Amino acid sequence: MKKYLFLVLILWLSACQAAELASPATPTQPPPPATPSPTHTPTLTPTSTFTATVAPTHTPEPVFEVCSPLEDETIESLPRILVNPLEIPPNFGQDTGHHGVDFAYYQRADRTSIEGIEIYAIMPGLTVLPLTDDDIPYGYALMLETPLSYLPQPLQDRLLAGYLPVPEDPHYRLSCPEVTLPERTDSFSIYHLYAHMQASPAFTRDEPVRCGERLGTVGNTGYSSNPHLHLETRLGPSGAQFESMAHYEVTNTPDQWGNYCLWRMSGYYQLFDPFLLFDAVE
Repeated sequence: MKKYLFLVLILWLSACQAAELASPATPTQPPPPATPSPTHTPTLTPTSTFTATVAPTHTPEPVFEVCSPLEDETIESLPRILVNPLEIPPNFGQDTGHHGVDFAYYQRADRTSIEGIEIYAIMPGLTVLPLTDDDIPYGYALMLETPLSYLPQPLQDRLLAGYLPVPEDPHYRLSCPEVTLPERTDSFSIYHLYAHMQASPAFTRDEPVRCGERLGTVGNTGYSSNPHLHLETRLGPSGAQFESMAHYEVTNTPDQWGNYCLWRMSGYYQLFDPFLLFDAVE
């Protein structure tokens, strides 16, 4: 009987030791967090959504730029070849005086004439009227339009302050048939016309032109006695529609006469000195 009780006690102690060995030891500090494998890529659940944030597109303001209208001349050198400045613009309805400025020379450096040198656009713009016939007074010429908003605000204000009220009847002192008047709006443009070119301009209507782009060469066409560039700048309603323009010859059409009167004398397109543009360049 004693042997039997001793055997039971031995078996019970053995079972307790086995159970104690099977239980893990309790650590005194928590184990460090597991380091994820570098190749592990988290999987997005189907309900995850992302909204892309697109930065607003910034449109830079156009940089005001004025270029010299003549080859080998700078804006600073233009006064030295100015032979006919704009003094007092003529009254509305009159074609007297000089409408614009003239640049010319007989001898300059190794050149013996201004004839044939290149003419450049003084501002970026859109072609409005290519004069492709050698008519009086402009001969071969090209007119460009630049929105007034292209100019710095102080210069816009100055030009608009000098824009006189358009008369209902300009009392033309020249034969002027009726023409369709431009629509009066709050939108204004600068018109720059380059006249007496050597050859017909190689442009059509509504072509974009860069500042400093070649327009043609200096000539002696139209009503001109010597080679020179006639530059005419005016402020008027945007969107001018001139199909052609000429006067003083019986071979001209009524439309040519009418457009000439509208451009030169009606008061809608008012002259200003282009040196206001040149002097505004810093």
